[in-house]
Amino acid sequence: MNFETLKLYKSLREAMTDVTVEGNDVSGFVNFDAVMVNKLKRLNKEGLCSAAFDVLKGQGKKLSLTVDSVITDKHYEAYDKAKVELTKQSLQNSKYFICSTWSDLTDYTEYLLNPVEAVYVSDVNKIIDSKSNDEKFSAYLALSKICNLVKDVSHTSKANTYTILCGQPLDITLCIDDSVLASNVDVSFLDELLCKDQHKEAMTSLVREALYNLLSDLDSKSRLSHLVTHFNAFISKLLVSYEQYVRNYSFDKVRKEYREKATEYIDKINKVFDDVTAKTFSIPLGVWFAISKMEIADSLSSLQFIKNISYCLMVAFLIIVVSWSLLGQFTTLSATVKEYKGLFERLKSELVSSQEDELNSLEKGLDDRNRVVFIKLIFTIIFAFVLFLATAYVAYKSLIIPS
Repeated sequence: MNFETLKLYKSLREAMTDVTVEGNDVSGFVNFDAVMVNKLKRLNKEGLCSAAFDVLKGQGKKLSLTVDSVITDKHYEAYDKAKVELTKQSLQNSKYFICSTWSDLTDYTEYLLNPVEAVYVSDVNKIIDSKSNDEKFSAYLALSKICNLVKDVSHTSKANTYTILCGQPLDITLCIDDSVLASNVDVSFLDELLCKDQHKEAMTSLVREALYNLLSDLDSKSRLSHLVTHFNAFISKLLVSYEQYVRNYSFDKVRKEYREKATEYIDKINKVFDDVTAKTFSIPLGVWFAISKMEIADSLSSLQFIKNISYCLMVAFLIIVVSWSLLGQFTTLSATVKEYKGLFERLKSELVSSQEDELNSLEKGLDDRNRVVFIKLIFTIIFAFVLFLATAYVAYKSLIIPS
């Protein structure tokens, strides 16, 4: 269903005379012409009207047709009106809704959490959306935000009841009475409060506590209505609680965090080199083994000559593998630096100016540690290739055959 379908339904409903309501159906008489038949076909595709309808001529002859019947000009000449049947209320799961009263819409939890874009209310014969400046629709959108607030801060849910744990469980059922839509509710400040990333967890706890204090003495089914009608007072108390929390917010917690993080990142940076230390020890051991085994070969076809070549290749392979591992550590080191830089930038926004010197000092210490580890990796790679050159030189000497 779309907005055009709402307008089509409204126009046909307005054209009906002698309207009769039976259960979930509305029947009445309309002029029988090609325009009316086309409307019926389109509404029937959306499930909003019956496919069958009767055409009449005054109080006399009558003929039953369907939207799929072959209707010609003879039918239009022979009959002048039709009795059609519309659905009183559309199905759910759409951005648009047709109903008789507001309660038909708000009875559905789905439409409380996911508000419609437009609704046709037949009792007032109006299509209402956010552009209509309708007070009830504005209250309905505000109600939806309040329902989503309850959903977001709840710990568990069952059907349309959400449970908040604040010392004791508090059940809030998403149901309201019609009078709630007459309330003047301002939810703009709520959006501003909940968008604060810095104290998001604390704000959630404050909302739960405020909900419990306001609603704990009421029945679960009346709590949502009470919250909406007293929402401005609820926000005022929540704001006071939040300001009190901010005033009492201890920057010692931030200091503790960045000190712990500094220790953690020093350990991470040190591990960048420590993780490959055992591998680097294998280089001098391999070189020592190769040099100790090399001897002057008597001829190019001798076994000793082949061994010397093998030892040299073994050392070369060992150094290449270890060097690859060392080069990979530069990426790890760079990622670690980027991580603590981002963390310290966030922490600076939560500090008072007197604490920034200590944070900057810790960050400088991490930068110094990063440079030391970087130099260690470079030196180790250079030393590895120096050892390889030494091995190659010994191999070269061992391959010289005396004349």
